Amino acid sequence: MSLSLKVFAASFAVLFSCPAAQAQRRARVARPAAPPAAINLTAQDMALIVEGLQLPPDVQAKLASDEAERRKFAKDVREMLSVAEEAKAAGYAARPELKLQAELSRAFVIAKAYFKLREADGAKTSEEVVTQAEIDALLQEPASAPLLEAFLEDYRKNGPGRGAALTDEQRAQLRNHWGRVMVARRKGVAAGLDRERKTQLAVMLQQSRLLAGAYSKDLGERSKATDAEVAAYLASHPELNSTKEREKIEGILGRVRAGEDFAKLADEFTEDPSGKGKGGDLGWFSRGMMVAPFEAAAFALKPGEVSGVVETLFGFHIIKLEDRKTDAGAGGKAEESVRARHILIGYNAALRSPGGRRQSPAEHARSAVEKQKIDRAIAEIIARRGVRVAETFTVGETGAAPPGGDAQTPAAGAKTTTARPTATGRKPARRKN
Repeated sequence: MSLSLKVFAASFAVLFSCPAAQAQRRARVARPAAPPAAINLTAQDMALIVEGLQLPPDVQAKLASDEAERRKFAKDVREMLSVAEEAKAAGYAARPELKLQAELSRAFVIAKAYFKLREADGAKTSEEVVTQAEIDALLQEPASAPLLEAFLEDYRKNGPGRGAALTDEQRAQLRNHWGRVMVARRKGVAAGLDRERKTQLAVMLQQSRLLAGAYSKDLGERSKATDAEVAAYLASHPELNSTKEREKIEGILGRVRAGEDFAKLADEFTEDPSGKGKGGDLGWFSRGMMVAPFEAAAFALKPGEVSGVVETLFGFHIIKLEDRKTDAGAGGKAEESVRARHILIGYNAALRSPGGRRQSPAEHARSAVEKQKIDRAIAEIIARRGVRVAETFTVGETGAAPPGGDAQTPAAGAKTTTARPTATGRKPARRKN
């Protein structure tokens, strides 16, 4: 996952607006970093992580009051860190793009910590923390030029423009933002913030998010279900069998072909509430208003023609085209519309994806198979990586650092995003509401 322009700019907005401090600066103890060790997040670590995330008040309150939510949060963190460790072992951290983004995320975390430190000391504006003169001086350093260009190129490729050239205004703005972060990072390191446990945890989480996100995307691609796996799943789940529904719609189609009135059959059999009592009339619609299979079948008909059986996410349809016309659309471009009726026989179950989107039995089976494969892979990764995360911790009371705190600092490049991959979603099935 790239530090997109939108995310980066939003983070800067928070980072660079330095309101008056509301609390006294807390004492910090800078400790030397320990050698890399297996990831073992203590209750104190988890409290620091939650504090550093700056969650919305309602979310933090629920986490503080609900033990089940804290356990789920800890489980998600463990899963994400485990996937990130797997990515690291597979060489993802050495990929140039991810390496650059990991370095940028570390700089940002340290810079943010430094701004918060100065805010607590009474700084009211970003200029009091990092001056424009300091930014300009850093940008003049020979070593800054290639780093800045790498940052700008990453934004060009992965920002909202997805490859579009940056404007001069964007380049100037990003150049100044990058310089401000790098100066603040330098000052934060000088102040020892990079050696504080809270900062190290924040860096770990941000870098883990990058690695886990990249690995999860690839894992999703590797976990695609084969047609044979889908067929086997359907065979083992008789509740997904739609043979009776198909036989029913084919019987109705036979009656239509024999000359029975389509509208009467629609009123008798259709399971689409919007067409019941109206002879299955859908009114006029243009391209893009219906799901792809239905639209393709409807626009392929001539007035008066009836389709064969058309399968969509809603079930099985028979479509009769009543009329078609061409009008001037947006910008004077010709836009074709059709008026159609249909008869729908729905599936034997209301199938939904985890996100609530309707699915056909075959799609449901495919999603289920892919989820099973991903879940198994992640379970194996968690067992293999041995990441330990305390599930019992207190939210809102971080207290003093535990003895030997940094002795449990994760290995450099450890990661952060609970990005469990999901099967690619598909279009819902009828009129787009």
